[in-house]
Amino acid sequence: MIDVDRLLLLREVARHGSKAAAARALSLAEPTVAHHLKALERRAGVPLTTRIGRVTRLTPAGEALLEHADAIAASLASAERALAQHADLSGGRLRIAAFTSFCAVALPSPLAQFARRYPGVDVGLVETETDDALALLDAGEVDLVIGFADDATPAPADLPVRMLESDEYLAVLPAGHAAARGRTVEIGALAEDTWISGCQRCRAHLHALAHAGDFVPQIAFQTEDYVTVQRLVAEGLGVALLPRMALAASPDVAGIVTAPTSPTSYREVFLALPRDASAAATAFAALLAP
Repeated sequence: MIDVDRLLLLREVARHGSKAAAARALSLAEPTVAHHLKALERRAGVPLTTRIGRVTRLTPAGEALLEHADAIAASLASAERALAQHADLSGGRLRIAAFTSFCAVALPSPLAQFARRYPGVDVGLVETETDDALALLDAGEVDLVIGFADDATPAPADLPVRMLESDEYLAVLPAGHAAARGRTVEIGALAEDTWISGCQRCRAHLHALAHAGDFVPQIAFQTEDYVTVQRLVAEGLGVALLPRMALAASPDVAGIVTAPTSPTSYREVFLALPRDASAAATAFAALLAP
């Protein structure tokens, strides 16, 4: 079997152009390099290098072997990175900040998977709205944020961000509402309604969508609790916009109808890391966005 260390030594000679230069780069004596190259050639059964003036060149057989040496070097570097990652993940902490409906619908499974894979990492979760989560990340109190954005409130431009999924907003109307009869709800048809709205980003999105319908929404109720929103709608106190994920995270509420709006609108769920993300944050991000 070919000795891997000697194969990598051949690679260094090819990179540096001589045995002497390779020896200096590796902090070895030149005779040591020459001895190992001769041993490698004996094992290969053909010459692997040739001398042209002061420069050592690879023979065609040496060039063929060099391709394998490059692949082995890359594989070893990858193995070292993997080991370092696991060493870093033998302890430490991971603090995640995420918005409510993602916590309920999409987060439990990858959290459990991460905990099984890296039992030495102390994992914690802060359930909070996106703007507060980004403030916690900026303050160093959490290691990773899962938030949502849209045209009215885009994702942060100063952080590494990965988009996870699009989440459609639906109109939420009392069951007897005139606009609830079709498959979609023209947003302009709700211009005279009272509105129920939630967090700051949700209100910004509502105002942008209403602007497309040429009206300003009259917001009478503000709550970040999705069930409360639906119950207020069911009682005929107003209409609302809720993302599909929020509706999926809530129990069914009688007396309401949900439908896509026209024009349609979405929020984009994103994952944000600090530029100096920890090994734990990077590993968890890889679970969510491979």
